Amino acid sequence: MAKDKRIRFPPGSYQAIYDGVNYRIDPENDIVEMSQRLNPRYSPESREEAINLANKLGPEKIKKRARLFSILLLFSILLFLFFMIFPIYFPVQSEGLLSAGRFLTIVSEVIFLYMFGYYRAMASYFTDSYCEKCGKHFVFEEFQAPLVKEESKIDTYTKTLTQYWHCRNCGYEDIKIEPQPVNHHHEKKQSNLKEDTCEECGKEHAIEEYRDMDVLNRALRKKIRYFKCRNCGYHEIRLNKRLRIV
Repeated sequence: MAKDKRIRFPPGSYQAIYDGVNYRIDPENDIVEMSQRLNPRYSPESREEAINLANKLGPEKIKKRARLFSILLLFSILLFLFFMIFPIYFPVQSEGLLSAGRFLTIVSEVIFLYMFGYYRAMASYFTDSYCEKCGKHFVFEEFQAPLVKEESKIDTYTKTLTQYWHCRNCGYEDIKIEPQPVNHHHEKKQSNLKEDTCEECGKEHAIEEYRDMDVLNRALRKKIRYFKCRNCGYHEIRLNKRLRIV
């Protein structure tokens, strides 16, 4: 059984940072917000590399190479499956050649996967860096790190991704807030707790689980539980992940 991770909010404080995530509690409306900054989609090095490659090959050639390596990757996977599933089509003395063929197809898959990802990322930057307002490429970029925010209410649980883009040429800004898929359901809070003494004020029988727990991801069953002290107002969030055995 995994040990709970505990995020503590001292009395009078409704904000805490734990493992890069900012937790904020709104006790009046019974809302819990969890937000985290992500790394920008493109690093300065990858942007420079994409620009140099586009100037050298052109965007269309980059897209064609991405498609080519995706086809080669699919072909190498099919060839490996053929070697694995139909060895009866080869004579017994060819077992060494079969093993070599399997090894070479695995190496090819790794290479083709890398090259496909590389050229696809370069093509994606060419598209993402285009400004629709001034019609120029390589000028649209993120001016702030993306923000992932999860919001837990009594009856709903939402997750959004906010991206911040602007054009270095004309100054146009585009802030996109997109809903993200989330696998969630509620489970009933526990009315009786074994550890009900508040660690902050020391009062016994004061800690309570004051709202139903959030459960995310049916496989990992990440549980988020919410506690508070009836005496001093201390709040605490506990995180727990348990692998579900079906």
